[in-house]
Amino acid sequence: MKTPKKEDYINYRNLVMNSTHTSNNSIDNSKRYHDESWDFRTVDTKPLTHGLHTYPAMMIPQIAERLIDTYGKNAEVLLDPFMGSGTSLVEAKVHAQFKEAYGIDINPLARLIGKVKSTPLDIDTLVTVFHNLIKSIRDSIFSANSGILDVEVFSFQNIEFWFKPTVIRDLTIIKQKINEIEDIDIRDFFNVAYSEVVRYVSNTRNSEFKLYRMSPKSLEKHNPDSLQEFEKRVSYNISQLEKFNKEAKNCNIHVLNEDTRNHTSLKSNSVDLIVTSPPYGDSKTTVAYGQFSRLSLEFLGYEETYVRKIDSVSLGGKKAKDFSLELESPTLHNEIAEISKVDEKRALEVISFYQDFTQCVKEIDRVMKIGGYVCLVVGNRTVKKIKLSTDIIIVEQFLSLGNYEHERTIIRNIPSKRMPKANSPTNVKGETISTMNEEYIIILKKVS
Repeated sequence: MKTPKKEDYINYRNLVMNSTHTSNNSIDNSKRYHDESWDFRTVDTKPLTHGLHTYPAMMIPQIAERLIDTYGKNAEVLLDPFMGSGTSLVEAKVHAQFKEAYGIDINPLARLIGKVKSTPLDIDTLVTVFHNLIKSIRDSIFSANSGILDVEVFSFQNIEFWFKPTVIRDLTIIKQKINEIEDIDIRDFFNVAYSEVVRYVSNTRNSEFKLYRMSPKSLEKHNPDSLQEFEKRVSYNISQLEKFNKEAKNCNIHVLNEDTRNHTSLKSNSVDLIVTSPPYGDSKTTVAYGQFSRLSLEFLGYEETYVRKIDSVSLGGKKAKDFSLELESPTLHNEIAEISKVDEKRALEVISFYQDFTQCVKEIDRVMKIGGYVCLVVGNRTVKKIKLSTDIIIVEQFLSLGNYEHERTIIRNIPSKRMPKANSPTNVKGETISTMNEEYIIILKKVS
């Protein structure tokens, strides 16, 4: 890889005056096309352990599976540098060719879910622990209801705004009992079920990933039984894990608490295949992974100040000081220029994400083997009524390295999404635009 010199960096300070930047990195539009066979409209998108826990903007397993079958037939090492809930790791585990699979994420909830989804466990042992656990929890809740047991409940900022008192008490008891499980893999299995229940029994509107409290009318009817919900969730998860166990192969799974923007622990030229769905923009204005994770992580015992800064330390979480960019993208140049004409501050926020993503591209290049494939599933968001062509931008950045070929970009329709059909990016009352209803599957090959 050619390391850019400081004078090679693109500076966008004068973008508004010159918004028609051109380059040799432009992609071949014939390689960017719709293919409805990638829509997977009627399939079960939560087979095996893929449905153990909800997570924002999850890549459906059928996409990961098809990418692996097409571009990873001879691959031995897979990496997902933006692991999320571990879809690619699960698929690597059920494909016989892989020896190692690595997942990276800065969100501890993502790492927990990804680890549990891709870790086989003995079902008989799990069921025995489950029965003993439920009995112990039930006995403690009965004692608390009878006034025999005094429970020192969880406490964190605004906990009573998000949970009813009885729910707080019961969740505290459940977590205390889970903590008594000695085997860490089994304990983590129950923690994943517990995390899902925390959000379900909270006072949040569960139809959304951001934290919004239920209406007063809905709260009146909201009286969840935390133990009952926990028992149901664990039972479902065990049944799915049993199916996963039958398909699991010998791939070693590695979940890394690292940041793809930095030099990771992976060796250079060590990865055959990347299958990933990176963030589409900063968490503040796209998918709020930190907000989604906050209540679960606080009940799981993570330090409160750390939990509340996940979105700010994610890609684009820190506002850029300038418009510089190390890897060239004519498309980004022009689109940032258009946003700058409307709102230069917002343009800086947008470029922050791409500056961070550029560092990820460099790290991905470092770890990829020559001949390996990079497969990324992305969406193109709209800012200030200007659609950002993220799929084209990413391709242009990889091409600017000089050692990648763009195989193709497949455009798929998203049959259903847990996101609003429209939002108001301008914050003007009554003025809305459609949200993303397509995804772009980018396939690049490292050729030198």
